[in-house]
Amino acid sequence: MEAGKELIGLVKDVPQVLTTIYTDLAQPGVKKVGTALETVLEFSTAFLLPVKLLNEKFKLNFEKKLNDYKEKLETIPEEDLCEVNPQIGTPIIDKLGYTTNDEISDLFTSLLTKASSNKTVNLAHPSFVQLIERLSVDEARIIKHLLHKDYIPCISYRAHITENKGFHEILRNGTSLPSDVKLMFPQNINTYLDNLVSMGILDISHQLHKMDNKLYDSLSVIYEYEQVNKSYTESKAFTRVEKKKSYFQITDFGKNFIKACSFEKN
Repeated sequence: MEAGKELIGLVKDVPQVLTTIYTDLAQPGVKKVGTALETVLEFSTAFLLPVKLLNEKFKLNFEKKLNDYKEKLETIPEEDLCEVNPQIGTPIIDKLGYTTNDEISDLFTSLLTKASSNKTVNLAHPSFVQLIERLSVDEARIIKHLLHKDYIPCISYRAHITENKGFHEILRNGTSLPSDVKLMFPQNINTYLDNLVSMGILDISHQLHKMDNKLYDSLSVIYEYEQVNKSYTESKAFTRVEKKKSYFQITDFGKNFIKACSFEKN
């Protein structure tokens, strides 16, 4: 009888949405989810989340993503746990049900985890939710790769035309990212970098480069500078292939975004 009363009390303490997903409400992890998302799930309930959970495919996907979040919450000590601001939590919860890609959803659940701790809640800016939505899967992989980095060296090749003193651009801002990160569409790397610049995560340096030539020597090998220079100058249509060194700076805003959307076990 006492156990029954205890369970009834527990159900009252856990947001109703969670009772449709978890059978064991006494799990410490489930209680943590209930504590962190109490107000968020109240708002989500108002936006028909329980109705969406009647769809089996939606429910399975949402449950998987919520379990990922629950596992991340287990790294937060009880005393550091805080209630998530609905301005951040509500749109994330809304997106978890239909975000099928694990790498994108990992950014969402990592951001939600940051918003669930007194130690990291300052990192969780509401605008980051919209930024994640603007990322492709490849860009999500690049974001994870850039954690703890300050810049991305890059080189460009220009073949100078013999007759009119103009130039032909051969390579624009070539980086080691296609070699360092497993990309689905490496041919789109410039589009990805342009998008990250437009989002304020990266900023291309103007007429500046790093002093360490070793950073660029490796890029010259990747993009076969010697072979390119030889093939263009042999035709006599071009006098030389100029190698321009530069770098993408990861902005302070970008570093905060990357840190907020990355999960590292202590």
